[in-house]
Amino acid sequence: MDASNVQVLEIPSQEAVCVEMPLIFKDISKAPAYFGGVQNLVTTQETKTPFLPIKLRPNEPNCKPIFADRAKTQTFVLKVTKKRTNEPCKAAILAVTNEKFVCEGMADYQYLAAPKYFKAMNEPLPKRLQTYRNIEKAQELELVPEVFSRIDLPIKYEFKQRPQFKPKPAVEEVSIEPKSSGRGVMYINFHSDGEVPQYNSARPLPKTRGIPAELEQKVLTFLREKFEERPIWQRHKLFENISSTERRAALRFLPTMCYIFLNGPWRGMWVRMGYDPRKVQESAQYQMLEIRGNRELVHSTVSRTVKSHVKRSARFRYNNRLSTVVQSMDAEDDVALHFKQKKRHNRSKSTVKSTTSEPDEETPTYLIYGIPLSMGYFHIQLCDLRQNNKSADEFVKNFENKLREKPSVLTGWYPSCMFTPLREMLRYHIATVVGRSTEELAMREKQIKSLEQSMLNELATRGEADSDDNRSGKVSSGANTGDEEEESGDELDEATGDEAGTADEDDEDDDEEETKESR
Repeated sequence: MDASNVQVLEIPSQEAVCVEMPLIFKDISKAPAYFGGVQNLVTTQETKTPFLPIKLRPNEPNCKPIFADRAKTQTFVLKVTKKRTNEPCKAAILAVTNEKFVCEGMADYQYLAAPKYFKAMNEPLPKRLQTYRNIEKAQELELVPEVFSRIDLPIKYEFKQRPQFKPKPAVEEVSIEPKSSGRGVMYINFHSDGEVPQYNSARPLPKTRGIPAELEQKVLTFLREKFEERPIWQRHKLFENISSTERRAALRFLPTMCYIFLNGPWRGMWVRMGYDPRKVQESAQYQMLEIRGNRELVHSTVSRTVKSHVKRSARFRYNNRLSTVVQSMDAEDDVALHFKQKKRHNRSKSTVKSTTSEPDEETPTYLIYGIPLSMGYFHIQLCDLRQNNKSADEFVKNFENKLREKPSVLTGWYPSCMFTPLREMLRYHIATVVGRSTEELAMREKQIKSLEQSMLNELATRGEADSDDNRSGKVSSGANTGDEEEESGDELDEATGDEAGTADEDDEDDDEEETKESR
């Protein structure tokens, strides 16, 4: 191209606003009427309103507008003129456009009044209302619907599952293989009929960073001895009295030796591969006893030993009917899910503490039989409780010959009537450790004796009933302490955040220790 024929255009300082509409105009002077006139556009631009309503039939009062969205752009208004056919074209930039209104929605189906009814609009109001005063049929009261849909953006109109749900092809068989996490931890469901994960000696051991080979061998020997001693271990008891370096190495090796139940009486604990506690009654001693809601027991000045019956009013959240419609794709859902998981993963205690800030008043940490007491929940294996609490051991002996033929997801091999007194015994010990008053301890001790006698009587009347499903909902009236109502909450087959994410919590501590060592 010849440089002499290149035309240089000057960019003016004049700014303009672009409005894109799905229309072809024969008369461009009629365009402003579709968005309410130039003055309406100026007002919308000055107030930075995100939407500009556009009526495709500006003279029709029943026409519902479509909304043009405000968006950023980098364009200009170019004017091209050519006066005669033999003359060259002339171009000039009239204005620069930094913002535009673009119609990305679609027009809804609409009811429009017939033209013959427009004549009544010019008549007096009493005459126009006369038609509605002489109603003979109910159909005459039917009004024009306001709008078919409040959504004007194209979205996937289907009932979607949660973002993390991935449908399986119908042709494929449903796999019963256990699922593994990112670190290789195997998770299985208590209701699964498949075999538990088996130990694979040919599986290579994961690499450990910065740990000597002698220490790795020591940790492997330690883990093998521990799982020979007991096939199921709670995390805190397994890592008791070992260093942070040994613990970090153990967290690398445990996924190759153990798996975790997602639910059931052994949920959240490390189970030796090849060992299925659902098939062995001897595994009843390794079940978990859990209590929840310990904050009041630790911090409150007076603990409620008897549950008060407070009438709760049903409160419903008010959800706005006109909620915002957001277009989301599967890829965006995956990104949002990843961010949510990452946020949940990082919401634990910070690995870096500021040295300039004033020290916060930390809540005192209590050790209950060697396990830290959490405000939300506390759980301990029955074998550890019986070893440290003689009263609990004597009470459990009454149920050793009353085991079920098949374990329950809520109470395992034992009947459910055994756990209410055990929880009160555990609460009594916690109350002793945190320093509750003598009067409260005496009241709790009296309550435990009443519960023991009540539950033993219930066990005697049960006979050879193997399952709690055979009961007709009878509850002993001699010990109405409110724990019967709380029992459902204690025995809910829902793993808490720390239980369901036991391996994730271990990974967080692992990453935290690696960060400290790297610094």
